Amino acid sequence: MIKKHVRILLIEDDPDDVWVMRNMLSDRWDGSCEMIHAETLAVGLRHCAAGKFDVILLDLALPDSFGLDTFLTAHAHAVDVPIVVLTGDENETLGMDAVQAGAEDYLVKGEVDDHILVRSVRYAVERSRRHRAERQLKNTSEEFIVAQQVQKHLFPGAPPLFEGFDIDGAVLPASATAGDYFDYIPVDLNRLALVLGDVSGHGMGPALLMAETRACLRTLIESHDDPGEILTHANRVLAGESDETRFVTLAMAILDKRSKTLTYASAGQRGYLLRTTGEATVLDSTSLPLGIRKDLAVPVALSHSLRPGEIVVFFTDGVGEAESPGLGRFTAERALDVILALSDRPAAQIVKGLFESVDAFCRRAPRADDMTIVLAKVLAD
Repeated sequence: MIKKHVRILLIEDDPDDVWVMRNMLSDRWDGSCEMIHAETLAVGLRHCAAGKFDVILLDLALPDSFGLDTFLTAHAHAVDVPIVVLTGDENETLGMDAVQAGAEDYLVKGEVDDHILVRSVRYAVERSRRHRAERQLKNTSEEFIVAQQVQKHLFPGAPPLFEGFDIDGAVLPASATAGDYFDYIPVDLNRLALVLGDVSGHGMGPALLMAETRACLRTLIESHDDPGEILTHANRVLAGESDETRFVTLAMAILDKRSKTLTYASAGQRGYLLRTTGEATVLDSTSLPLGIRKDLAVPVALSHSLRPGEIVVFFTDGVGEAESPGLGRFTAERALDVILALSDRPAAQIVKGLFESVDAFCRRAPRADDMTIVLAKVLAD
């Protein structure tokens, strides 16, 4: 039973329904309860930003928003707050759609009494607390803490100092551990390999396969300097050890600081070469992902000459496929526009700016997939 003080945000534009809700709660609720009222979704979201609420009662037909988009927008802005949606008597299907999208419950106005309302609010609050506690327990368990610490040391601690290039990269996991991978591996004194990979799925299983992929590549590059040969040999190892549900999209791009050229091979992972004119040359995949077929051969693409100001960038599909309620996907095209807009800044600021743009587009909603970027900016001689 809920003992603490409960704050409820009611987003409803009909004054008669507001009066009914207030009276039903005051008649039946036996604890400390406070209801804040907003007539529009915009005002309700401002209340959410300004203070903490235990539950939101949300009408899906408001002056500034209607239908399922109303719930999706509210849910994106108040991720950890349970939402009970209110529908008209002819929109019960809409209420069920909202529940499938993440609402705790739906109530049909005109069919709600004080007992049903209080029960729905109480259950929503208690379920939310239980789910939150379960997530905290999972992410703070000893196994996940160890996995996070181990994986943290697998990613580069700092970008390399490589003459003629400004380089940076970062990964933002969707859960405690990531299935994405990026790396900087020296080939010799004049060449550096940039690596970016994405194991299918995210969580502990993909993180383990990612660690194996990293170890395999770093071993192979000691005896091979051709990115196609390296990925071909890595595929033989991964295809023999990973199960049928796991595969790795991975690109290896080798920068040569003497010739100012880029040579790459890619197993299902696209990259881009952004020219100073704003044109984007696609560094397309040269083979299937790793781990699917043991006899896979990964060819090398044609080399590209690099000029000062140009940018080589690879990012995983967690960037382009990040979704925003009502706006769709972020898309690779939008990511390239952000990079071009920031192209006069250092590499680290470009990477940070792209992550911030994705988060803003998604309205700070939890990430559905890992996001990883590796970027190299060609400097003037």
